Amino acid sequence: MDDRYRAIRVLNEKRREDMLFRTRILEDLGRSLAERLDGGLPGAREGDYRRFKQEIAESEASIEVIQGALARIKALDEEISVKLMERADRREEASALYLRCGRLLLDLRPVPAECGPYSRQRELSLARFASLEDRLRELEAGSGGIFSWLSRVIQALIIRSSLKRIGRQLDRICLQAGEAYAGDAASGANAAGGTADPAAGGANAAGGAADPAAGGAPRENPGEDLSPLLRDIRALRQNLAELDGALGVLEREKAKIRASFGFPEKPARRIKILQERAGRRRQDLQELYLRIGESAAAVFGDSLNGEDRAALEKAGKYGDSAEETRGEIERIEAGIAVDKEREKILKFEKAVSGRKTRAAENEKNIAELNRKIAEANKRIDELQSRSTDG
Repeated sequence: MDDRYRAIRVLNEKRREDMLFRTRILEDLGRSLAERLDGGLPGAREGDYRRFKQEIAESEASIEVIQGALARIKALDEEISVKLMERADRREEASALYLRCGRLLLDLRPVPAECGPYSRQRELSLARFASLEDRLRELEAGSGGIFSWLSRVIQALIIRSSLKRIGRQLDRICLQAGEAYAGDAASGANAAGGTADPAAGGANAAGGAADPAAGGAPRENPGEDLSPLLRDIRALRQNLAELDGALGVLEREKAKIRASFGFPEKPARRIKILQERAGRRRQDLQELYLRIGESAAAVFGDSLNGEDRAALEKAGKYGDSAEETRGEIERIEAGIAVDKEREKILKFEKAVSGRKTRAAENEKNIAELNRKIAEANKRIDELQSRSTDG
């Protein structure tokens, strides 16, 4: 039985291969005829052929357009990312320059008018800074027991934290002063003659107080450093403006591409929909080619060339082989079915025999029981007779 099932599996595989070869040959023949006899397919097949081809071409063209747009968006994202990092670096450089510029400006005497508010804020912060430093020195010089020492340590920690905070505040004030002045300088306000140019030096460029947050000594002539610093700031601002402009161009192009899609789905989903649509139409086209190939001899007749007829003959051989294999499979399956029916018959005969044996045993048991019943009745009669005689 196992050998026959194994044989069926082998034959089924052979039949599947024969049918596959037949189908491929007929599909190739149908494709060749459809392309060669352009506009000469009978009935609705011509319309189906052209519609399937057109829908496949449209889907592939749409996919190509979307993929091209996505590739451009990816390239734009990379460019934008590079420019954003570059802009972040330039802004960091600009902050450092504004900070230096603000420190120089607030060291000038007199301080430029644009920086007046920041100078007052700085003086207040410096006074607070100096007061805290004095208090810290007093704590560090103090003496006493363990509890006094612990109290001084805690107060010192709090003061050091405040000093750091004031140092950051001083940096922020200098940064804002540098931004305010450099903005006016870049716009040409200082060239209008209303405010003295501190970069020119002279009496107005005398040294000022040291900035404790900067960690340096008072400058002898801070104004001398301003001119090159302002040139660097103007160049950096120009660079930042160019970067912003380039980023704007890239972002607008990216937005324009996204707006051009014109469909509600995400691009990847749209591509999948188009691929599925093209796949269905390719399958429809393959089925149409197969139908054309199968009916080639009857429909096209004299239009077939030698190669077409050879293909039909080869496909016929594979079809005949598949039919023969199918018949052989059916014969083996019939033999297996006959054996199964015979097995059923043997099983039923065995059941009948068993039941007959049980029936004979039952008849024998019934006879024995009837005999015992008769003996019991006879004994009853004897006992009743004795009772009557007495």
